[in-house]
Amino acid sequence: MKLPDPFTFYDGTPVNTKEQWECRRKEILAMAAKYLYGPIPGDCDEVSGTVNGGNVSISCKVGSRSANFSATISGSGQVIALDLAAGILPPGSKKLSFGSGYENNIRTLYGLNELNPNIAIGWMVNRVMDVLEKNPGSGHDPQKMVVSGCSGCGKGAFLVGVFSRIPMTVIVESGGGGATSWRMTEWFRNGAGQSRWRCNDKPQGIDNLENNGICGPWVTSAAQPFRSTPSRVNNLPFDQHMLLATIAPRYLVHFTNANGQNAWCHLAGTSEALAAWAAYPVYKALGVPQNMAFEVYNGGHCGVGDTGIAAKMFDRAFFGNTSINTGGVNIQDGRVQIPVSEWKSLFVDWNMDKVLQ
Repeated sequence: MKLPDPFTFYDGTPVNTKEQWECRRKEILAMAAKYLYGPIPGDCDEVSGTVNGGNVSISCKVGSRSANFSATISGSGQVIALDLAAGILPPGSKKLSFGSGYENNIRTLYGLNELNPNIAIGWMVNRVMDVLEKNPGSGHDPQKMVVSGCSGCGKGAFLVGVFSRIPMTVIVESGGGGATSWRMTEWFRNGAGQSRWRCNDKPQGIDNLENNGICGPWVTSAAQPFRSTPSRVNNLPFDQHMLLATIAPRYLVHFTNANGQNAWCHLAGTSEALAAWAAYPVYKALGVPQNMAFEVYNGGHCGVGDTGIAAKMFDRAFFGNTSINTGGVNIQDGRVQIPVSEWKSLFVDWNMDKVLQ
């Protein structure tokens, strides 16, 4: 069982430059939309809007259709934070929220029958950024925005980060269906990895993913063939490490919980660690290794909080301290099901040290 190579296009063409990575990034998002998440609404043909204090008004035109949306930025501080639930965010941040009815309005605007709710949130984030960029004197900086959430809303934060251009994403214990490797989880649940699994509670994968939940549903009807026959995830032309990598070069902070005996095994923490470990080479290849940090911690679900890596990344990204040491992947063998030293031989047959020109 090998993870797909983020540095090779679907047709086999190698990715050798940063410009090619942007094309590969779009290809990965298109594949994810096709197989898991359903249609992804694009940008507006025309967008305009105003900012009055904390009130953001948005007008979007797509073809002959148009719709109006609203958002609110409340509180004080430099950073605009979208907390989906139990997220890790800079202290004293402003809060971003959206007006009612935006999901239905997006569906109508694009003629969609189905729309993943977290992708709708990502679309709204982009529109808020559009309007803030057009109103530079508003007092709200679109380059100082962050989304975060834990558990089911960690899945949500992951999807918002992937399917928007928000400057920072903080994912907390997203579990199966979030930023976890589909392939590794299937390997543990139904494949050869069953003999390596050291918990009574099987990890959360495509075939036991809830239909709904906090910040859900996380996949749409597009994923039904994989949910009914989970071994098909091994044939997906991508895995979640590649979706994490599409966030690059933007900032990413990522936590999962220990996945040892009797320690939150359902969260598929080892699968989440594998995805982060396999995404980090893209950040290195792009020359921004300091922009991604990942850690496996040990404690109560959604109760640990920041171990320090998020605060450092906030300091770098939002407060100008570029000398601070950020970035890196911290995975202790005692907190995952399989020692990290075995991962490359088991799961990777591509160059993890590639440098893009």
